[in-house]
Amino acid sequence: MKKDQMKNLAYLALYVALYVVLKFAGNLIPFLNMPNGGSIELELVAVFIASYHLGWKSGMAVALLSWLITIVLGFSMWFVHPVQIFLDYAGPLLACGLASLLWPFKKTGTIGSLFMALVISAAALLGIVESYGKTIVVWIVAVVIAIALFAFNFWYIKEKKRFGIVIAMFLKYFLQVLSGVYFWFPEDSYAGSSAAWTFSLGYNLWYNLVTLAVCAFIVPLLIERLEKVNIKFVA
Repeated sequence: MKKDQMKNLAYLALYVALYVVLKFAGNLIPFLNMPNGGSIELELVAVFIASYHLGWKSGMAVALLSWLITIVLGFSMWFVHPVQIFLDYAGPLLACGLASLLWPFKKTGTIGSLFMALVISAAALLGIVESYGKTIVVWIVAVVIAIALFAFNFWYIKEKKRFGIVIAMFLKYFLQVLSGVYFWFPEDSYAGSSAAWTFSLGYNLWYNLVTLAVCAFIVPLLIERLEKVNIKFVA
């Protein structure tokens, strides 16, 4: 038992280190970072793999430790209120650490896959239209993106069986949208206003969708490779 505990601690430290390295690498690539906070978060790959490898409790521990270490190392963050800190940073990371708990089933049926893919594509469609206006061009672009997302997510949910990543990313998105609505609203609006909701839904949509696409592709691929070298995953 003691040997297993030491091994898990070593893996936990490895995933924390991987998180920090990926975050540092992401900060060096300008187009991955949004102008007013938020970024395409390559580092979440480490949190998701930790959750599926060591369990959701260790996944949350990796998420929290990684965030605290990045604070100590001086990575750029915005702190204006304790609730905002939770909504922008701690909460979304902890949600990602929960991935292996959020969807524990090994197989998703066709009806469930269709339903969840429709929810995801509809959310993207509404977010794009509300953010960029209801013109014909925007509608065409939004529909094309929604169809592409539907096809990808239906395949992913049904075949890859790691749907906890999708749920975790939408929890993350929801928390960051709330932060935008109540703490980062546009200058000509106020907290909780329709303008604040519209701005936050659109602003937080893109980098979270791209992060979801990256993690949804890379994490199952890495898990499959690691399983071939006899590393066992709990979920």
